[in-house]
Amino acid sequence: MDDKRKNIILKEISFWKQNNMLPEHYCNYLMALYTEGQEELQAKVEKRKIHFNMEIFFSLLYLALIGTMIVITYITDVSFTMQTLFLSISLCILIISFFIFRKKNKSRLLIFITGAFLFLLYTIQINDSFFSASEKSLYIMLLLNCAIWIIGGIWRKKLFFIIAGTIAVIALIIFMFL
Repeated sequence: MDDKRKNIILKEISFWKQNNMLPEHYCNYLMALYTEGQEELQAKVEKRKIHFNMEIFFSLLYLALIGTMIVITYITDVSFTMQTLFLSISLCILIISFFIFRKKNKSRLLIFITGAFLFLLYTIQINDSFFSASEKSLYIMLLLNCAIWIIGGIWRKKLFFIIAGTIAVIALIIFMFL
């Protein structure tokens, strides 16, 4: 039997063993039979590769980052200076992950979305801190924020930002006149 067929059969037996589709001693017997007793072949087939999925890790990190910033900004009573410190740390995380994703040639859209959401969050926070939660200044700042999303979407050719910015502008205009 050629090596290619043996490897396919050994992988299948290993799959059966890992998923308890056959009793373990049957799988061991079949593996010993097909490897002709060579233990290094058996060990090589039995090793299961555990991949570190960088994109999933960073996606969860961004969700945790956004959740943490919402809690720090709106739920806890943290000073504006501390909030700025946490924002700086968040920006450092986003910048580092941007360079990691650029080096590995991965999509950076999630980094941009997280950054835009944090920018929106802190636009509202700046309005509350510096403009005494004025409604007019909030609308102006949110419109500027949406304009930045649209311009950034056109500039970086990111359809998500163009659509999100446009929908946000329309919703904001409707909300202002109701």
